Amino acid sequence: MDWIRLGNSGTDLTGTGGRIVPVSHAELAKHDRAEDAWMAIRGKVYNVTRYMNFHPGGADELMRGAGKDATRLFEEVHAWVNYESLLAKCYIGPLRNTITINLADSSTNPNSKLPPPPPSFAQASKLSVTATPTSPPTPTKDTTDTASTTPPPPSIVSSASDDSLKLSIPIVPRFDWIQKTAELTLIFYTRSLANPGVMVECVDHLEVTVNILLESSVQHRYRFHLANNVRWPCTVRTSLESGKIELMFNKLCPALWTSYGQMTYERRENCELQLHEYDVATRVEITHDSCALLLRPKNNSLLQVTPVGHHVSVSASIDGEYVSRSYTPVPASCVSTDCPGTFIPLLVKSYQDGCLSKHLTRPVPLGTSLQVSQPSGNFALSKLRHHNRFALLAAGSGLTPMLALLHYLLERNSNRIEHICLLYFNKTEADIWCREMLENLCKKDKRFTLKHYLSEVELPEPTAPAAAAAAAATDSEGNRSTLVHGRVTPDIIRQLTTKDSPLYASYCCLCGPKPFNELCQQYFQQMPDHNPKHLHCFQG
Repeated sequence: MDWIRLGNSGTDLTGTGGRIVPVSHAELAKHDRAEDAWMAIRGKVYNVTRYMNFHPGGADELMRGAGKDATRLFEEVHAWVNYESLLAKCYIGPLRNTITINLADSSTNPNSKLPPPPPSFAQASKLSVTATPTSPPTPTKDTTDTASTTPPPPSIVSSASDDSLKLSIPIVPRFDWIQKTAELTLIFYTRSLANPGVMVECVDHLEVTVNILLESSVQHRYRFHLANNVRWPCTVRTSLESGKIELMFNKLCPALWTSYGQMTYERRENCELQLHEYDVATRVEITHDSCALLLRPKNNSLLQVTPVGHHVSVSASIDGEYVSRSYTPVPASCVSTDCPGTFIPLLVKSYQDGCLSKHLTRPVPLGTSLQVSQPSGNFALSKLRHHNRFALLAAGSGLTPMLALLHYLLERNSNRIEHICLLYFNKTEADIWCREMLENLCKKDKRFTLKHYLSEVELPEPTAPAAAAAAAATDSEGNRSTLVHGRVTPDIIRQLTTKDSPLYASYCCLCGPKPFNELCQQYFQQMPDHNPKHLHCFQG
């Protein structure tokens, strides 16, 4: 209890003033003394100096992991401990690799000073795609918060940046679980910025299937037969920076379990898109021709989490023919009504010649028997790792992929964002989606600038380029949201690619109708400072 009291006292236990900073292996190794002890567990670095006097095994036992990655040591001795809660106030930042390791050279070159690759790496390709983990060990004493680790298939998980790893290593999620008296949490560790998709299907109160979607065409399927009954739906939490996925279930009968139950694992490659049946549960008009829709799965037995920048395919039978279109789910906070966890929130514009959009947005009767696919897409969050100035260009319904991306970037801790500018192109003010939410976000976070371009409304324009740049950053009242008459032009793109411009962005994303995307890409190519690797175009 004394440790909890110390953590809640406001004392800085991190030694960094509470700032989250990435830590290299070299920096970690410097903190290996009892009076200055850092330790890494599962990719996270903690300052355990003040914890020395509270550790049940004594300071000497804790010092075995000081100045190093102590993950293996921790799992051998304390796998059941909820360390993230225990050491939350000591968290310094993520562990980062900063060297290039060529495992192939170390195994074939006799003069190499690097150790050979571990046997698990050499044997990984020989593993069966199906595995049944053994039952987890039973905790030796009663606790109110227990955990147990199930041996997963061998894997190598690295937090190194894309350009520092010469060898492509497939992601194999690692499974763990923790519990409280009234809760069970299933945990999957993927990889930093893996941006996983998650599908959880409830068979009954004992059986649950979890599909984790990684690397575009790879699925990791886990089938659970739980030790006792749980309530549905679960709550899914994903940490994109660490790659951690948590599925929290409420227990039907509160009690501590000796095991989570049984699990089987299967890895699938090149799988066809799975389709599931949904109905339109809620329809809310957001503009004169657009609606927010909440799609509910049949029997409410499925929960689907879409990765940032990915989309789903929605199909319906209309006049005897199946019609399909791609839509990007938006964060639940972007719709003006309560959105249960199993529902999929969409923003849909009704086009006069769009039979599917009219079918989806019709007020009566609400659409039923829709076929919705699992998430798909090629957007990689890892490409944004080294950038902290962004521009998002959206036209009309092209706003949808930007919403989840915007929320992720503003909440990112590692390489904290300096500035994000959303340039939103519409015909009139009446066509603007999520205007109140975006402008509130603009007022709340000074790093975010919002600029609306309206093509069919005459507005007074600044008289000089310098004034235009200033207007883009702030208006006379200090708001960073402005309305401008016009369309996308080379001058707008030039402001985004010129380093001394207040709107300069080292990485840009764009989404809109095909002509808009093509025109933007053409203008970017004309800019002398543009790097094509630092531009992503979301395609419908």
